[in-house]
Amino acid sequence: MKLNYITGFAKNGDKKKLKKLGVMMAVFSVLLIIFIFLVKAILNTPYVYTGVYLDGIHMGGLDKLSLRNYINNKYDKDFSSMVISIYHKEYPLKLTFMDLNVSIDKEVMLDMVYNSGRQGNFIKRLIEIYKFKKNHLYLETKVNIDMEAIKSLEDTIYSETYKPAVPPALVIFENEAFIRSGLNGQKVNKEKLRERILYQIKKLESGIVIVPVDEILPSKIDADSFYEKIVQEPQDARIEIENGNIRIIPEVIGRFIEKNAFLSCVAEVESKSGKYLFEKELPVNFTKPAITKETIEQSLFRDVLSGYETVFTTDTENDRSRSVNIRLAVEAIDGTILLPGDVFSFNETVGKRTADKGYHIANIYTSSGIAAGVGGGVCQVSTTLYNAVLEANLKITERNPHMYIVPYVPLGRDAAVSYGTEDLKFTNTTNWPVKIEGRVTGDNRILFTIRGTNEHPDLKVSIVPTVLKTIPYDTQYVEDETVEEGSTVIKQKGMEGAVVDTFFILRNNQNIIKNYKMHTTTYSPLAEIIAVAPGNKP
Repeated sequence: MKLNYITGFAKNGDKKKLKKLGVMMAVFSVLLIIFIFLVKAILNTPYVYTGVYLDGIHMGGLDKLSLRNYINNKYDKDFSSMVISIYHKEYPLKLTFMDLNVSIDKEVMLDMVYNSGRQGNFIKRLIEIYKFKKNHLYLETKVNIDMEAIKSLEDTIYSETYKPAVPPALVIFENEAFIRSGLNGQKVNKEKLRERILYQIKKLESGIVIVPVDEILPSKIDADSFYEKIVQEPQDARIEIENGNIRIIPEVIGRFIEKNAFLSCVAEVESKSGKYLFEKELPVNFTKPAITKETIEQSLFRDVLSGYETVFTTDTENDRSRSVNIRLAVEAIDGTILLPGDVFSFNETVGKRTADKGYHIANIYTSSGIAAGVGGGVCQVSTTLYNAVLEANLKITERNPHMYIVPYVPLGRDAAVSYGTEDLKFTNTTNWPVKIEGRVTGDNRILFTIRGTNEHPDLKVSIVPTVLKTIPYDTQYVEDETVEEGSTVIKQKGMEGAVVDTFFILRNNQNIIKNYKMHTTTYSPLAEIIAVAPGNKP
């Protein structure tokens, strides 16, 4: 009986356990089914997963169509109207996004956002989806950028704005010396510029990019080298003879400066080197030698062979511009020395008349009348020199008359010059060097003196013009709205033309030993132009 009781009890316990196990299995199965359902629901959701952001905006919960519509609307950009303004004070530039070949692939962006958490096995996906919800996934617009275009832009801006540093300089004149500070250069920082351009492009909006510039520092002053260039012993001027010709070797001015004083000046200039030019005059002692070039010239060119002068005015702005040009040309000629047989060329000596050399715009003669041109007035210098050369009995090898009469010399005694076309040339036909001295006086006179050695002091030159006929000028009337009714304004004053023979006469005491016609000059008349009110032409 006891055994049966025990056995019956055991059987009843097993049944309870089995029943409990069955319940647990059923619950587990239900939970498993629910889990599988939930996993499938999560993995197969048609919506973007929670925590996925695009350019800072939450995309979670959007289905693919809604996401597509959002991207199409949000990133529908007109790149032809989106402008990047590159700011550099010396090279401002504006470029559209289209110029830089910028584009956006919306389909790639759609796939990038929508497929976040949809790659790999389900475990990997579930882990990613969980991380999205906890830590978020931040995606950015995928902008296609042509880096070659960016690099080309960088290189262009760099080359257009590059400024090398200016090194310090030693400047020495005849009686003064300076040290000039160096100046900073500049160059574009290409790496930073690229970063700024890319940042602006990725913002997908117009904006300003300030060009980052790095300074280039100038070199330091080479104190020893500068000092050696300054200090020198004085040397007398001397004459050398080469192939029978005289050559004057100018004197060398002595220069000395205390080394400590020099180094102090160097330190001051160095301290101010950088953005602005700074000059420091050096306390140099200049020593003139006993025998100078001027001393030799005074002994060598003992006689005045001839002299001639003309007068100009400075009443108007045009006159004042002419006076500047006159002074520059005279200064270029003054001191010119011609050895026997040498040919003087006005254009070669004076050089091209340009604004860079300081020449002003003033009236010149042209085939169509009087016009403005650089170097106007220089012909008065050539004419004055021409007459001095004639009276010095030197040989003229090229002379060109003016188109119209000039007021500052007698008819037939002018000499026009134009760089590259018309020149004044003459030859030193004496046996000695001649020197041309030119100056402009305070009372507006151009004076040329020809110095040399006069071996025939009894010879005298006369230049005699003979007017064959005069040619009257025409009067032209032009209508001008600025002229009042009944009034007239002279726009161009007329001048007569003329035909002139010019004779050269050489006398020995009072005896004529030469008398011949040098040339015939024909001057065209210059029409007088009078402005009248419209409808008032005579």
